[in-house]
Parts: sequence; C-alpha cells; structure tokens
Amino acid sequence: MKTLINIIIAILIFIASSNIQPLKAQITRGAVPSEIYISNDWYVSDSIYYGLFHSTDNGQHISLKYVSTDPPRPNAMRLRNIIGDATPGALYNYGYNELWVSFDYGESWEFREDYPDNTRYWGGCCDSVIFKGGWGKLYKSDDFALTFEVVSDPPNCPISEIGYYDGEFFGIDGNAGEGFYLYHTTDYANTYTEIPIDSSVAFWSVSGKYPEIHRGTEPGELYLVSWWPNSTYKIFHSIDTGYNWTLKYESEYINLYFWGVQYTAGREPGTFYVKRATYDPTNTHAWLYIDYSTDYGETFTTYFHDLDSTFTGIKKLNMQKYELKNYPNPFNYETKIKISEDYKCTYSFLQIIDISGKIIRKFTVHNKDYILWDGTDKNGNKINSGIYFYYIKGNNIMTPLNKIVFINQNQ
Repeated sequence: MKTLINIIIAILIFIASSNIQPLKAQITRGAVPSEIYISNDWYVSDSIYYGLFHSTDNGQHISLKYVSTDPPRPNAMRLRNIIGDATPGALYNYGYNELWVSFDYGESWEFREDYPDNTRYWGGCCDSVIFKGGWGKLYKSDDFALTFEVVSDPPNCPISEIGYYDGEFFGIDGNAGEGFYLYHTTDYANTYTEIPIDSSVAFWSVSGKYPEIHRGTEPGELYLVSWWPNSTYKIFHSIDTGYNWTLKYESEYINLYFWGVQYTAGREPGTFYVKRATYDPTNTHAWLYIDYSTDYGETFTTYFHDLDSTFTGIKKLNMQKYELKNYPNPFNYETKIKISEDYKCTYSFLQIIDISGKIIRKFTVHNKDYILWDGTDKNGNKINSGIYFYYIKGNNIMTPLNKIVFINQNQ
C-alpha cells in the first residue's frame, strides 16, 4: 500500500509540474553521421516512464533503447545525462552519482563508478576516451571509464565542452547582464585563453538557460546558443575558435514554462539539432520535436513524435507476470531459487536486497537452473535474521520483487 501511495504521489507531482522542462531531457550526437540519442519523458501509467531513444536518420525515425522509471526499479540505472562516444554503439549515462556505459546503442548498461557531487563528464572526440572533472582536478580514461588518471589540476578554467583534439576543451563563464567569456585550452586545462564574448552574442541567462558551446566538425569550429529576455534563443557559428561569431538563427517566442529545449551539433559539416519537448493536452505523455539543420543552423526540418504508451517501434520492458520461486522459505541453512528458461540470458543477474534496497548478493543466472543462497553477503559473512527480497534484472527483463525470510541461528 505504501508503494502504491508513493506512485500516486509521484504521478500527481508529475502532472502538476508537467509544464516544466523535463528532468531527463537531453540530446547528444552519436558516433556516425545522421546518428543522435535522445532522453526524454515518455508517459505516465503505474509509474512515470522515461525513454532513451536512438535515431540513425537525423531524428526522422526513433526507436526506444532503454526505459527508466520513477519510482526507480531496484538497482536499475536511471536516465540522466547522456554522452556519445566516438566508438559506434558506445554511450555513457551519468546521474544520481553513478556512471554507466553501454556498448549496444543504449540497450544494456554496465556500471562503472560512483562519483561525488559536482562531478561532470565529457566525451565523444576520441574512441573510448572520456574525461571527468570536479574537486579541482581533471581526469582522463582511455578504456571506456574502467580506469581514470589525473591529467591536470586546472587553475579555475571552466569546462563545458570537449574540443576537436585530445586535450582541447571549451567553457563559458560570466554573469548575466554583465558579460561572458569563452575559455579555450589545448593542454588539458593546464593553461587557457580567455576570449570576451560580444554582448550581442551572449549577455543574458533566461529561466536557467545559460549560454552553451557545442563543437563543430572542423578544428576551430563552434556553435553558441544563447537565450534572451524575450524568451527566444539565437544560434551563432564560429570558424576561428570563438573570436568572431555569425548569427545563423533566431527562434520565435518559446514559453519555457511549457517547453524543454536542448541542442547538439552533429557529425557531418553543417549539421545541428534542436530538441523541443512538451506535454500533450491531457498531461499523460510527451510530444517530441526534433529540428534538424544541414546549413549550420540557418534553416531546419522538423520531425514530430507523439510519445504515448503505444508509440510505434517501442520495445517495451518485459515485466514478467509470474513470480520466481524458492524453497525452503523461511530458511536458516540455504534456499534454492529456481531460474526459469525466460531468465537465462547472458546479461541477467539475480540480486538479493534488504528492505532498504541495499544489495546483499548478486549472482549471474546465465545457463543456470537454480541458485543456492546460504544467507551470506558478498564477503561471505552471515547476515542478520530478517526479511529480504530477490529479483532478476537483465537486458529488457525485470521481474517483480519476491520476499524471502532468513533466520540466522547463530544470533
């Protein structure tokens, strides 16, 4: 009952705030031309659903790759900030203090690390390379975030975008109504150049929309998007590392109370994308618009997607309707958890958690008929007597929670 109440409260909050910019909304370029990834609110039913969508034709068609929910599924990755890699199929997601990586276009994910608040990640310029910054240091990984090493101790150099070359970064800093500066570094932010931005290019920050920099496809090529008090945005283009800017586009009025707007440059010369999202009049699902330009943001072709729960091409999460079984239950020595054929996938795991959601044990179930659990944690220590839960999670599979009771006779 408590879980049901929490879901109802979450849905009411979603409906009440659904005209605010979507929390999971983002767009990023893929590794090859015409490829983009989009994370966005999807629809509301028993939970609030968010989707990671993939397109190989500039947004004309999109397919669902991953589903995230609120309340979140136990131990599931939650969509937040997505970053494309230069390796085809590789993609990162970071948020809620966790970094994950996918090698199959976002369908399945591997956990990489926990990270402290104020940490950011950047990638996409080189195969397998991702950077992270925070707490006064810049770290680099060249093995898809398996390991990181410190490459610099930046002297107050703000970073918001990775550059064309390894070691090149850009950033914007300043105050709305006073002026902004573009920061450029080519040596991992050990040294940098501070370039004033003309007030006709970037001067305001509207509804939390800070000016953004996006790298182009050539050395020295940049896009800058800035918002103005009349609630319009402008797209500027530079071919000389931001010393000079050319206005390419100014939008019509956009009510940011109703719309979420994000942007990214593409992999082909002149390509630029604007993602706009709002909610349908019933406040039950999202409307998604992808504006695609091939002339450096001067003109756009718009693709529309109605993201209701029956959206064409959606590959729904397989929530099995039948429960797993274990015997004996309660137990004090060991219990046998039977594994159905439906769950014996290569990347499926059985996880045992306590009532707070903490993982006690994790087992791979690939090609296994059953799992024996002896009431110990991952370190081999006997746990306390009490109620625990187990479930199986894998690529496109998520079972309900199953209750299990352990009685530790040594207590």
